[in-house]
Amino acid sequence: MRGIRLPPDIAYCCLPCVIYGIRYHEAFARSREVEELCATSDQRAFRLARARNARLIMSNEVPDMALDDVKPYCIWFPEVASEDTYRRLVKAYPDMVYTVGRACAVAGYDKLYYELDILPEVSIAEEARDNASEKAGSKAIFDHIMSQPVCYAVLDDYTRTANLNNPRCPAFMNGDTAVRSKGGYYFDIAEDNHIAEGSSGMPYKYEDLLYTPLPSHLPTITKDPLILMSAYEGNLDRYIRLRRPRMLDREAEAVIRGIYHNTTFAKYWSMQNFSTDERLLYGYGSEIKRATIARFIMVNDLSHITPTNPEPNQMPGMIWWPLLPAEETLRELVRRRPDMKLQAAMACIEANYERLWDELEPEPRWELWKLAQRQHITSAQPFRSYYTDYLKRRHDLCNDAAIVDKEPIATFLLPGIGPLWGQPPYSVYANGSRVDLAEWELYICSSEEMRQKAREQGGFPVFNEDDYPWSLYPRHYGAKAAREYKERLERERESDLKEYELVDVDSCK
Repeated sequence: MRGIRLPPDIAYCCLPCVIYGIRYHEAFARSREVEELCATSDQRAFRLARARNARLIMSNEVPDMALDDVKPYCIWFPEVASEDTYRRLVKAYPDMVYTVGRACAVAGYDKLYYELDILPEVSIAEEARDNASEKAGSKAIFDHIMSQPVCYAVLDDYTRTANLNNPRCPAFMNGDTAVRSKGGYYFDIAEDNHIAEGSSGMPYKYEDLLYTPLPSHLPTITKDPLILMSAYEGNLDRYIRLRRPRMLDREAEAVIRGIYHNTTFAKYWSMQNFSTDERLLYGYGSEIKRATIARFIMVNDLSHITPTNPEPNQMPGMIWWPLLPAEETLRELVRRRPDMKLQAAMACIEANYERLWDELEPEPRWELWKLAQRQHITSAQPFRSYYTDYLKRRHDLCNDAAIVDKEPIATFLLPGIGPLWGQPPYSVYANGSRVDLAEWELYICSSEEMRQKAREQGGFPVFNEDDYPWSLYPRHYGAKAAREYKERLERERESDLKEYELVDVDSCK
């Protein structure tokens, strides 16, 4: 990374560090060892050659690039070349005209940009907007593009390609550009696996995008919170517009929650086919399928269920929340799929279907009793009953389904919308597939005065005043915490009494 020397063996785990060092250190890029390594013909060498050629261009040298495989995509980060260098580059390699136009937007080379005579490209516009406050040329480029009737999408920062022959039109600024000021975890336009980048949250001034209609052109923001919230709510239109080609961390869990709460969202996902790579990469194809089946059952549709399809391990564990299926739906479900009898019995308790319960005659189970009593049952408890063990042997989908508080609320007001950390301790959906955005929802609903207070204090409990007894919050603090709080008050009172008894009355006169 520091451009000092090559590692003895450039494994793929070290390759991003070498690429980073080449891009940032000209002497390292020009070294004989790096030059010889880039001269070989394999995919690893091509990646190194692209980084080296990008470094040479940014150092105002137009390299010899006989193969398309060694032509870099990003030629403006971490530095920009001179205007004349980019002019010579596009003359030597006309197919790089749009990447040169992008570099002009970063550097503010409006004169060269006009010479290129290219389509009004949306990522160039987004890059120009990002630099408009610092460079007059960038602002001129942005204004010129925005004055055109439509924009085109030629450059793709996700795949690092340029679609010169059939660009998408119309195109809008949608947060899909790795602008130079922000980089972007999901782009990797420098091919260094973004090893120097970190996560960021939603800027305060753009938080209203979470609950207002989206503009045609999104501002320059990290749109990850928008993606997660749209998936969490099952907002199909917003989600399809905002999502990236690769799922975010925790996005699959948000999608599952959205499926459970939104029929149209469930229908959309039921029509999607996951590739083998997607199933291996995300591991959530089966959980998403289970969620869609659960939603269909809750709206009384069994047309996707036969006695043999889906397979038993693809059937859902919870089928009674947030909607209750009809009694006849559950009866037919058990007729088709006897392996769903346990889930149907639990749904009978929730829906109070006494007649169907008598027909099913489920074996007495401790968890069924606790569900009927509205008690908290979690698979994280140290003891396990026969029923839970049975479900565990089956496919571990109902362990936490008896929990009353299926989506706990939040009482801590965050200072802002930021990255998600941690994993909820349990899930009512499947295999830990839950994302908790309750704190985001509390923040969205809060007044600006409350938000400002949270920013100043780094967040705070909205109903936890110093003089508010914990005993009033048994749900959040528990009986033990309330008892400890009461005992502490008694100790403090006893201590005050002792100090009062030890006071020398004469000394107070």
